[in-house]
Amino acid sequence: MREPDRHARLQALLEGLDGTLAVEGSINAGSLLMRYDTARIDRATMEAQVTTAAGKVLRGVPETVRGAPNAVQPPSPGRWKLGSRRAIARRLNTYSKIGMLGSLGASLALAAVGNKHLHAASGGVFTALLAIHMAVHRRHLLK
Repeated sequence: MREPDRHARLQALLEGLDGTLAVEGSINAGSLLMRYDTARIDRATMEAQVTTAAGKVLRGVPETVRGAPNAVQPPSPGRWKLGSRRAIARRLNTYSKIGMLGSLGASLALAAVGNKHLHAASGGVFTALLAIHMAVHRRHLLK
């Protein structure tokens, strides 16, 4: 639940429940941590109240999203479609990072062994993959 208005409404509802000591939330994680007095209210009753409060706030959200693990939200339309430019750039960037890691390890191993030619070649591969990585992130580099 990373929508600020729903997050704030649920936090306010939970703070108003009987026995609640504190409610802390993180919009970035989409989570709420609730502390309550177990001497005043038992666990089953508190869980039922929290479920009811969440149901009020999440009314209108599709059932498939409510039951999704880790508060997964449905993707917005047109975002990272298979074959879109951004999806291709992300995949290319992933492969380039894996290649950079491998070529850097190979370059260091070859330098330790003393094989200058292969060390230089693997360094060239690393540099080419780094150029791909930087091209993908050029917007952020030139700010």
